[in-house]
Amino acid sequence: MAFDYAPFGLPDAAWLGKRVYKKLFLDNADLSAADRRAFTEDVDTVTWQYTLKPSTINVNAYRDDERDYGELAVVQATLKSAKHAARLAERIHRAIPYPLLLVLNYNAQWALSTAHKRASRAEAGVTIAEDIRTTRWFEGDTPTEVEQAFVASLALDELPQTDFYALYSAWHQRLIALACARLSGRFHLPTEHETLSAQRERLAECHQLENDIARLRAEIRKETRFNRQVELNTRIKGLEATLRDTATAL
Repeated sequence: MAFDYAPFGLPDAAWLGKRVYKKLFLDNADLSAADRRAFTEDVDTVTWQYTLKPSTINVNAYRDDERDYGELAVVQATLKSAKHAARLAERIHRAIPYPLLLVLNYNAQWALSTAHKRASRAEAGVTIAEDIRTTRWFEGDTPTEVEQAFVASLALDELPQTDFYALYSAWHQRLIALACARLSGRFHLPTEHETLSAQRERLAECHQLENDIARLRAEIRKETRFNRQVELNTRIKGLEATLRDTATAL
């Protein structure tokens, strides 16, 4: 099933629809043997769908000492297997120097991925991808209320258009908000009285709590002493309560 770009409201002038051959990644990207195998076996096609630049959309370029957001690319990777999807998304972000809105498409499922780009402080001419975010898979025709709110928020006319850094940051922010919604049950974008960094920090706290809970659950399965099982279970319940409290503030 083809991914539907209509909700994005991207202008026809930005349409490119150009195939990016896997050989370019295999020859030029810094890939491990496992990455090369995943590209070969799991990726069907990579297509450069849209290029947003001042000549195709009324948004200004943004440049400073570290970042060059002269244009944005919308790239789609159609997969034959979703097994290594998150890892492949990371490799694609690192291989292409432009800021990407990356669409992953697998059968009737899709996911989005973003990553900010900056110049390397250690090596001239090298672009670094940082804070890589990839959503969970969206399932076909039955979106939840949270998913509907997320998709609606991606529309171009809902995003700041002062420059491409502001526009891309808004897309990136929405992926963070979606990850928060998985825990809080509501899709919430920070207001001017809140900060994205605060939401990101609370999300990181939640992920750490989830990891701690998973670690203790694995430990309790191996534990044979009853008193120790009770102690671990009490700690798990305490962490779960903290996770619920932290999630309500997302």
